[in-house]
This record gives sequence, C-alpha cells and structure tokens, in this order.
Amino acid sequence: MSIFADRLKLLNLFTTFPLYPLVVLHVLILFLIFKLLYLIEYNKNFTVEGIKMRPHQLFLLFVLLIFTKPSLSKAVDIDVLVEDGYFPIIINAQKKQGFAPEFINILNDAQEEFNFILISLPVKRLTLSVEKNNFDVLFLMAMQWLPKTTQKNIEKTEFYTITKNELYTLKENASEQTYFDNLDKLTKVGVLGYSYQFAGFNTNAEYLREEHQVSLTIDEFNVVKMLLLRRAEVGVLNSIAYQYFKKQNILNMDLLFKSDVPDAVYETHFLINSQSNKISSHKMDEILNLPTTQMQLQKLLDKYGIPSSYNNTALN
Repeated sequence: MSIFADRLKLLNLFTTFPLYPLVVLHVLILFLIFKLLYLIEYNKNFTVEGIKMRPHQLFLLFVLLIFTKPSLSKAVDIDVLVEDGYFPIIINAQKKQGFAPEFINILNDAQEEFNFILISLPVKRLTLSVEKNNFDVLFLMAMQWLPKTTQKNIEKTEFYTITKNELYTLKENASEQTYFDNLDKLTKVGVLGYSYQFAGFNTNAEYLREEHQVSLTIDEFNVVKMLLLRRAEVGVLNSIAYQYFKKQNILNMDLLFKSDVPDAVYETHFLINSQSNKISSHKMDEILNLPTTQMQLQKLLDKYGIPSSYNNTALN
C-alpha cells in the first residue's frame, strides 16, 4: 500500500463529517486537502514554501480546522431508561448506586462518542415513555415486558443477561414442590406494572386481582414483606432481587421455600429506539464488546451474580 493511501486513511480519521449544515463547504475543503496530498506524493520536489493557495482557499482550510474538532469531541447524549422496581440492587436513584449506574459508568469511561444518561422511572411512567416513543435506550429489559404495539420500533442488542421470576412461599406453608401445582387457587403478591407468565403477561391490576388473586405492591422488597406477614401465600420475586436481599441480610430469606419451576425466564437486552436515530443496536454491541469494557462488565456481573451472554449463558 502506498504512502498516499496511508495518508488518505489518516485524512478519513481526522475529517469526521461535521454535525453542522456545511456539507458543500466540507466537500470543497476535502478536495483541497486531497489536492495537497497528491502534490506531496507525486511531486518529489514539493516544498512547503512552494504551496500557492488563493485567499479563499486558505479561508476554507481555516474553517475546516475550526469545525472539524467540535465534531470529534461532541458526545451524543443517550437517555437510558431503567425501571426502579428492583430498588436498590439495580438502581438507587437518590444515591446513584446499584448495578445500573455502575454499568453505565463503565460504558461512558470506555468511549467518548456517546454520553449515556441513566434515568430511573417507575414501571408505569417508563411504559408511558415507551408508548410515546420518548426514549433512546431501555436498560436490560425483555421485549415481552413492553406493550406489543411498541415493539415494532425497537431493536435489541446481541448482548443480554438472564433473569428469572421465581415463586416463593413460607416454609411453614409447604415442604414439597406439589404445593405450587395449584397456583391458580393460591393468593399471590407481585409488583405493580410487572407482567407474569401465569397471567398471560397481562399487567392490568384489576384483571390480576379478579382472575388470578394477585395483590400488587410497589417493589420486590414489599413482596417479601407481605409473604413474611402472611398477607399472601405465594410471592413472585426476581432472582437478582432475591440474591441481593439474602446477601445483605435485609430480610430473613431463609424462611422462604422456592418452587423449582420459575414463573418465567428472560433474556434482558438493551432495547434501542430505532426512530431516535442516535445509536443502533449494532453500535451498542460494539461498545459492549470492547475488550476493556467486557472485562470490567464481567467483574460487575460477577459481583451481582448475574449470568450473561459473555459466559455463553443461554435459555434452555
């Protein structure tokens, strides 16, 4: 490959297409630089002193130097919506702590092209934002959790994590798995806005109460509390939340008896709004698969006990 070709590569790196309405100007300037590179490559007697440019050409070159730099340094803001129902393991919005903020910090440290901004919302408000198409990215959600009418405009990353909705009761209620065989007849407690497979993923509170005897609360911490207070026979609890509560010894999880068969197992992806035109699922995967990013994220996933596509975990 010639020196001229190498210089063209460098030219491509340092003349990023600007974010301003200067298309014609940009093309003219590129032509001037191309002409300059041609002279350098093929005119062996070429010297800097021999450069002759008209005043308007010098002016255009000066403008290029001014406007190219901002196009390289200006990061694109990406709003990443996250459910706050897993509080506080996934997101403690007030203290900016938890799995989600740590994850986003790693992504921002790994590159400069995008600035990922984490926005924590209750499930109902998050769903409303999706229905109004008012988002860029959703943080690690399953497509099944969204209204079907919104799914056509959403892309998902190849990267995913695995999460389960598990069924629990008090040990005093059951000692064998057959206890869960008649789930329809048992009173249950879940999280407002969450969808459950045993109810056909219907999130309507009245439907869940009348047809499936489900009481709803604000988060999974209160799901466990209602079980311990004997206000429901079965609680639906996310596997990540269970591990967190047990590890932190916040509640006495040893009093609970778990069904061997979860309500549902999900692959949770970054879900991308294809109509926002800010970032694609392919670009998101590129960032997630950067060597340094993957190494740091794997440590984070191990810290929280979350399986992912990094270790080839897949649904059976």
